[in-house]
Amino acid sequence: MRKAGLRGIKFHVYDDEAKFVDIGGETEAEESEMIVWSFAVVADKSLEDSEVKSFIEKLVYITMPMRDDDLWRTGDLLCAQNSFAHILLDKMEQVDDQGKLAMVNDKVNSTKEIMRENIELALEREETLEEMRGRAEELSGMTKQFKKRAKQVKRFKMIQNAKHGAIVGAAVTATAAVVIVPPLVALL
Repeated sequence: MRKAGLRGIKFHVYDDEAKFVDIGGETEAEESEMIVWSFAVVADKSLEDSEVKSFIEKLVYITMPMRDDDLWRTGDLLCAQNSFAHILLDKMEQVDDQGKLAMVNDKVNSTKEIMRENIELALEREETLEEMRGRAEELSGMTKQFKKRAKQVKRFKMIQNAKHGAIVGAAVTATAAVVIVPPLVALL
């Protein structure tokens, strides 16, 4: 029965062992025997493939000197248990500790990345705010200039209107005087 959160990985090492026989002072290969070393790891699915493969590689390298031992080569099933169990437990604890450390490092790195992005955004926002402040100051100066100029134009128009009013009033008065005064003078 398979458990949902686990997966297994196997790795095989092929080892040719040639048996040499001394025949009259000469060494000759008598027989070659193939030994297949099988390494299997059952790991949680949350671990990366690279982490599991790295663990298997470590097992292969750790057991290399032990695989030359006759007990390991010719012994019964689980004959190497006593000599290798404590080494395997130590390595598993190291992997567990390294896995926890790697998870913490991943979290720290992701937090660093988020903070870096937040700082960049804050700096960009600060630059944008500075630009907006500069534009606001420019607009404020332009607004003051516009108000001043608008007052000048308003005064100019009022003076122009007053001049035109005076001219039109004078013209109307003069016209009225020319039209009305001679008949009045004639009547009098």
